[in-house]
Amino acid sequence: MALLEHPLLDRYRAKLAALPASGGGGCHPALLGVASLGVMAGLCSDEIFRDLRQQVHGKRSVPDREIVEAVNKAAEGRSVPSRRALSFRWQPPQQARPAAKAFDAAAFLAARLAEGDGYGEADVWEASPVRIDTPPEQDTVLLLETLFAPDDVLFIGDHFSRRVKSVADWLAAFRAGVVPPPHVIPNPVTGEVGLTKDGRPSLRADACVKSFRFAVAEFDRMSREDQLRFWWAVNLPVCALIDSGGKSLHAWIRIDKIQTAGQWAEEVEGILFGTYLIPLGCDASCRNEARLSRLPGHLRTEKGRWQRILYLAPEGRAIHAGA
Repeated sequence: MALLEHPLLDRYRAKLAALPASGGGGCHPALLGVASLGVMAGLCSDEIFRDLRQQVHGKRSVPDREIVEAVNKAAEGRSVPSRRALSFRWQPPQQARPAAKAFDAAAFLAARLAEGDGYGEADVWEASPVRIDTPPEQDTVLLLETLFAPDDVLFIGDHFSRRVKSVADWLAAFRAGVVPPPHVIPNPVTGEVGLTKDGRPSLRADACVKSFRFAVAEFDRMSREDQLRFWWAVNLPVCALIDSGGKSLHAWIRIDKIQTAGQWAEEVEGILFGTYLIPLGCDASCRNEARLSRLPGHLRTEKGRWQRILYLAPEGRAIHAGA
């Protein structure tokens, strides 16, 4: 703590001592309030970070990144700069890292399920940055309006469909009463014919993908309750979590800075899926860039259940960050 006392230090210390528990107690918004008091009291970011890191408690694991974001936001909110104000994006002090260990999928999964214990569909819905207050039959329009531009071209259909349209055209059709079909390729396509891996021409082949935006992940051998716990706790940038109307949830994970199919193969198929998601139990067939996902707003008549949106965050973020 600073050697020279500041009038706001007592308030900062009191707020720090009263920091609510994580995991539903209000810790996430309180971090910014405490950090703001620390900045106004003249404390440096290292001190505030260390104080918060030591004080955080509760059943949800709060990552360093979440605390750093609060400290940076507090520092950027200063109306009067000082010698302690930041002129750059602060990062926590770097420490020597031990040699990398092999990924222990079983231990990682057990830890995430433990962190997500007690959380369910209502918590995921409440954490969604985009409010989902419409009936499920309107979810198709909500998804398209939120995650895509009007000129993006998408495949939407069933396993036998061959049509692609702009998002603007799809929206016009659904608003006019066209019943949404069951599937969508989340990554926009070119609208031109490409070749599948076995050489057949197609409008929905991996070679047709124009923009690499989302990876679709699905755990079809995990209970629905455990899937909700996992997606609640895991630190991945989820843009949408979709109830398939069956036994699984489909997560659309934001993918950044992928420009080519080669980069996708190396970073998404090889690292994200090969090193992490597949060992955790994710369906291995999800890894390709033109993977089909269930389209929310479609009624699965054979099951009597809607495919619907449970969580929607266009910027992509860990679901628990909204708690």
